Amino acid sequence: MTAMLSLLVPGVISLLGIGAQAAFNAPPGVQIWCGKAYRPENASFNPGGWLDAPASSPNPLLNVKIYPRMNLYTADDQTGSFIVDAAISNIHGAPYYNTTGSLQNDGSVSSESFSTLYFDISDADSGNTLVSGANVTVNSTGSEFSFSLSNLTARTNPYNIVLYGASQDGNQTYTATTQLHRLPSRTDGGSVTKLDYLYGGLMVQNYLANSTTWSPIFPYSYYVSWDWLSANLSNLDALKSDGYNIVHLIPGGSTAGEYAFNITLLDQFLDRMDTLELWLMYDMRWTYQNQSAVAEQVNRIKTRKSLLLWYTGDEPDGNGDPLNATSIAYSQIKSLDPYHPVSLCLNCYNFHYQSYTATGTDIVMEDVYPIAVNTSYSTVYGTVCNTTYGCCGCDDCHLATPFRDISDRLEQLRAYDRWLDTTPPKTYWGVPQGFGASQFWTRDPTPAEEAVMDVLRLNHGAKALVAWTFPTQPDLEGVTSRMAGVLTQEEVTGFLLGAQPTAVVVSAGNGTLENADAAVWVRGGRMLVSIVSLDYEDVGGTIRVSLPGNASAVSSVLWGNGGWTVSGGALTKSGLSGLEVDMLVLDLS
Repeated sequence: MTAMLSLLVPGVISLLGIGAQAAFNAPPGVQIWCGKAYRPENASFNPGGWLDAPASSPNPLLNVKIYPRMNLYTADDQTGSFIVDAAISNIHGAPYYNTTGSLQNDGSVSSESFSTLYFDISDADSGNTLVSGANVTVNSTGSEFSFSLSNLTARTNPYNIVLYGASQDGNQTYTATTQLHRLPSRTDGGSVTKLDYLYGGLMVQNYLANSTTWSPIFPYSYYVSWDWLSANLSNLDALKSDGYNIVHLIPGGSTAGEYAFNITLLDQFLDRMDTLELWLMYDMRWTYQNQSAVAEQVNRIKTRKSLLLWYTGDEPDGNGDPLNATSIAYSQIKSLDPYHPVSLCLNCYNFHYQSYTATGTDIVMEDVYPIAVNTSYSTVYGTVCNTTYGCCGCDDCHLATPFRDISDRLEQLRAYDRWLDTTPPKTYWGVPQGFGASQFWTRDPTPAEEAVMDVLRLNHGAKALVAWTFPTQPDLEGVTSRMAGVLTQEEVTGFLLGAQPTAVVVSAGNGTLENADAAVWVRGGRMLVSIVSLDYEDVGGTIRVSLPGNASAVSSVLWGNGGWTVSGGALTKSGLSGLEVDMLVLDLS
């Protein structure tokens, strides 16, 4: 969030919306959100900016890709690894023919299936081989290959990496490229945050313990009001006590280019955050288009021990920020501080996604707020809302089960990057709704709804949850504090950031339970299972969750009332309550 609320503040639209609309389809003087007119005096028009799936190839393609496991390595790292994908695709890649030759002992060549890709990986500039004589199964993804960093001197410029691959007979060849960053070690006391491209999680070092070990962190917290926080230094201790592990400071400015914090006061709070190891998500929503302001803030903050990542555009697609604004800011931030990732939050369902994200961010956040909102008619502006008109607070949210707009949005973002063949892959975070009774929303979510919104996002690959906004209602603070205690546990974080979720089927009786969502993560001989009921009504009968692998028993109940048993390759229990959320750890045999 939530520049959307700036729609209701006189004068802000003229700075953030109309001033940028020259690149969009809006007629002169028409105020827009997600490229669409939303005031009753303006007519509907095609907003443009829609990303469609690319045309399919009539013949199979082999999409060979390479990227480093981590977005950066430092001089302290001795080894790194590459991830190699060799997926068969109908939209990206080079021609693939499922035949290759194999030399026989008698000198003849036999024909067989092309099922293995052989390859070498080299530094393209020096020619030094980093991985040689390797192979990967055709139509596989996520294969990892380690290499020594000893021949790659630490520097600020990236290394250009090339993979040369071929079928066994050498008649089908493939090339893929990437860049690898090996940075000098920090000597200024500042932190380093790594982004794991394979699983999407962030990695940090426990600086309070002077640890050199890289550990995953699952960021769980809120966008926090600076006005509230700055009133008392002890508010930071309260957030830490609640179990939240990061603070996303909402800047106090309200116009583009305005500096948002009292710097002297901010330094006092950042000193305390350093002491608490309460990680900072630094927000430049009002200033990220001002290069002087960006330079001043980045240079001031970048040596902080508690800095986790940067945040630039807050709903730049909704506001209609210039299409190159996020890319310009990203490039500038990385030139000043290559040690931390950059994030932004999108509000629109499908509006210039590629322009805002392709070279503008490492992390894409979504802020679908589906609770107590009319998504087909704007109660604020008195207009209908659809794909070409209106603003209802949740762009193109029209699914029968409101929670499904959350999972649909996350899957849609992933589809966009699949269509664009984004490499390395983007990471996706969620912004759950922690507010209401204002603007488009008639009430706050209940604690049960909040838990559903959180865990549903986990099931669909969100690698962090930062809700809007704090302070929140006491009951929402209570449920999210409990959730923080679960998700930031070492083992749970290990599941969420050390594996990808796999969707599993929930059934009741003889039919699939459509308004239930479940996923599993498998790691280290154990399985995390998450089950979410999206229905407000109870469901009777025997509930069955199909499981992959060989689960033997429920080891622990992380969330929910339990009652689940393992039998016949499934979890079963009697009945499912409305908005029930269960998180369990299972032992595997």
